[in-house]
Amino acid sequence: MSTGGFKAAWWLRGGHGQTLWASLLRRIPLKARSERLETPDGDFIRLDWVGSNGPIVVVLPGLQGDMSSSQVRGLLRACGRRGWRSVLLNYRGRGEPNRLPHSYHCGRTCDLDYLVRVLREREPNTPIGTVGYSVGANICLKWLGESGRRGENLPVAAAVGVSAPFDLGAVAKKIEKGFSRIYQWHLLKSIRRDLERKMEAVNVGLELTRRELRSLSTFFQFDDRVTGPLNGFDGAEDYYAKTRCDTLLRYVSVPTLIVNARNDPLVPACLIPDAQSVSGHVTLEISESGGHMGFISGRWPWAPRFWLDTRVPEFLARFF
Repeated sequence: MSTGGFKAAWWLRGGHGQTLWASLLRRIPLKARSERLETPDGDFIRLDWVGSNGPIVVVLPGLQGDMSSSQVRGLLRACGRRGWRSVLLNYRGRGEPNRLPHSYHCGRTCDLDYLVRVLREREPNTPIGTVGYSVGANICLKWLGESGRRGENLPVAAAVGVSAPFDLGAVAKKIEKGFSRIYQWHLLKSIRRDLERKMEAVNVGLELTRRELRSLSTFFQFDDRVTGPLNGFDGAEDYYAKTRCDTLLRYVSVPTLIVNARNDPLVPACLIPDAQSVSGHVTLEISESGGHMGFISGRWPWAPRFWLDTRVPEFLARFF
């Protein structure tokens, strides 16, 4: 286990500062083209592509993330500078109602699996990598672990998980306390907005009024009334137990980098696995600072360096 060489900026050592800086202040111009991919169950997923040639990096954003996410845009641009293509997997129901009642969630790995296999069928000789942020990291790592446990050979050369939650139940408890509640408020507001749009377009089968929906003020309440029942789980506790990725990391059979910070304001440091809990294919880079998907260095506030934009492609390049 190492830090990967990351050293937080002296002017931005706190976990909240590291987490919020880029999302509030970073702007990255980027041109993307869209694709709608039909899924085997009669639904669809939306893809955003950047680049036209080279290896393909599949990117999974954090909760409610999309092309507007600064971490996503930073990575897509960094991949382009290396002559790679990148494709953002937009989760079902994010920003546009999907056709089926169920939604995306922290453990839904089938869409990632389907996309990667479609890409491999399209281009049998093109290297493919996967990168997940936060919830996207959980999905990516869970998929790798599930596949490894089944003894499957996945068509990916390497993978990266950044700020993985590992156990969403513990994260849901942490985010209810202190300043971290601001993240809960912001994310739930966005999630409720998407669900309201979906309820106007699709009968999701939930006995839930708009007033009741807006009263769900914690992730546990929302997951117990919405996420769990909507996706076949018996409430929040069952959902959290069945979607955690930490118990599957010992089965990962693809070269994988996990990057987390101990001062992450959303993920308790006690959840970070040690080297004995993961397979030999997993590299753990754990820093004292970095926040949640932050990892900002640099000598001065007006010249910040976004370390992930360098470290993630650097790791993937070893296997492309």
